[in-house]
Amino acid sequence: MINPNISITEIPNALSTDIDMASPKGIVQILRQTDTQIFNGWGTFEGLCDPEILSRIRRAVDETAAMFADKGRVKVIISGAGTSGRLAMFISRTFNRLAAQIGIEPCFHYLIAGGDLALIRAQEGAEDDPITAQKELAAIANNADRVLYIGVTCGFSAPYIAGQLDYASDQPNYFSILLGFNPAELSRKVKVENWDKTFADVVEKIKDHPRCVLVNPVVGPEAITGSTRLKGGSATKLLLEVIFTAAFVKAKLLSPNYLAHTLKSEAWDMDRLIFAMISQYETTRINTYAQRDGIARLLELGGLALNSERHIYYIGRDSYGVLGTVDASECPPTFGAAFEDVRGYVTGGWGELLNNQKDYSFAGDEYHIGLDDFIKEKLPNLSPEDFVIILGKEETINSVKGVLEKIKAMEAKLGAVLINPVYNVFPGFDAAVQLHIDPAGLVLSNETLGEYATKLVINAITTGAHIMAGKIYQNRMIDLNISNNKLFYRTINIIKDIVKADEETAFMSMMKSIYRTDTPTEEQCKAPVSAHINNATWKKKIVPKALLMSTGKYNYEQACKALEETPIVRAIIEKISKG
Repeated sequence: MINPNISITEIPNALSTDIDMASPKGIVQILRQTDTQIFNGWGTFEGLCDPEILSRIRRAVDETAAMFADKGRVKVIISGAGTSGRLAMFISRTFNRLAAQIGIEPCFHYLIAGGDLALIRAQEGAEDDPITAQKELAAIANNADRVLYIGVTCGFSAPYIAGQLDYASDQPNYFSILLGFNPAELSRKVKVENWDKTFADVVEKIKDHPRCVLVNPVVGPEAITGSTRLKGGSATKLLLEVIFTAAFVKAKLLSPNYLAHTLKSEAWDMDRLIFAMISQYETTRINTYAQRDGIARLLELGGLALNSERHIYYIGRDSYGVLGTVDASECPPTFGAAFEDVRGYVTGGWGELLNNQKDYSFAGDEYHIGLDDFIKEKLPNLSPEDFVIILGKEETINSVKGVLEKIKAMEAKLGAVLINPVYNVFPGFDAAVQLHIDPAGLVLSNETLGEYATKLVINAITTGAHIMAGKIYQNRMIDLNISNNKLFYRTINIIKDIVKADEETAFMSMMKSIYRTDTPTEEQCKAPVSAHINNATWKKKIVPKALLMSTGKYNYEQACKALEETPIVRAIIEKISKG
């Protein structure tokens, strides 16, 4: 039975209960099984390929095409928090390039909670402010005759999106798409701080609205509970690319001659074209996971790096490098990892990432993301335990061969995720996955399926590496960074579930851990969630300490000492349960 108070994206997946005990190959197999649910659905809920969801995708395509055909000034604004916001940037980047190639004005824009700095590092509490979110949407939509707003929130929980959707639904020149992977009835019902609505209130307002459509296939719980960077991120990329590509075709802005060869015969029938495009992603998933052993070797080397307190570095060109920065940016909030544990570098730096529009290198070392930055700041300090992974196509290898030779000279481990390599382009790889797929898949000039395959592999690498580093208990994150409202409540549920604590015990254990005391004051306990987040952000091992204290066998000092002696909290909990 589904708990009516918990999103499907926040419950454990039965397929991955023992993922923390699996071998590297076993981890990849479990991820393969859970990713199947993107296409096959979950339980009795409407899935991606079911008629109701396909009809909503078709409506989204029709409304988007009508926007594109409009002679006035049109803006397409994709918005999200965390992974959803980073993918909003990624998709806007892709389709602005496509628009320029086919001779139309680039009209895609993105918003991410916390602004562009959040593309690389999470900004605390940014997604919990619906009022600022509304102002940001109004500002970016300024001077547009028509606006297509797409709010992405996997679990229907982000106040940032709720605020914008509430605003957009009242604007007569807007059409809105709410994209997520949760049934409408399981939208978050928790009151949003400093606002008079819940997310569920907004969903109720827009679900039958004539200028809104809900696209919400249920793709099942994540392999790591709540880690919507996995299936949620993959399904977001798939859906937005399918909707926009199909809309370009319907609006006659994209000739069928631009489509991949396997799709040209379907272009005359929009419903068949949509289904054929979705099927391309499923074929890509199958072909990608057929490289199980190679993926397993990559994540094993990643785990060895993290267990040695060293690093995983991605280096990639163009969109593949951008995916590396996205994957790296997700590790601190998801696993409580140090920012430097996993870093992503794009060969052309910010100019390549944001199409030469902005450069945030001035914001600090964390925002040094170019290949030159890697060469200057990381290369001289590489050790044999570091793991550098090259992402992209054969030309990427050719363009960085000199750097690869220097990496090998430092005796660091070297891996690769390569799309359609023709030759064994560099003999020094310690592990490599070579994916022989059509990288375009949808449109001949882009790399949507190559990107999709790469995303699956690098998500597996960092997920598996952090499992090996003891950051997961069963399939639950136990060392996440509490940087927003959603993660605060997720943590309460983790404690309740793992040690079978009641709500009050779980909450008080969190207060003790956040405020570093056995006796938190009444004022601290009654403070708004935003105050708890401000006090918790970037403190180490908040959740593991709370877990131990919630058993009743540890006070704060004892919990700290136990974690110093045995950093892997799973081992401590199992010892308690046995004894």
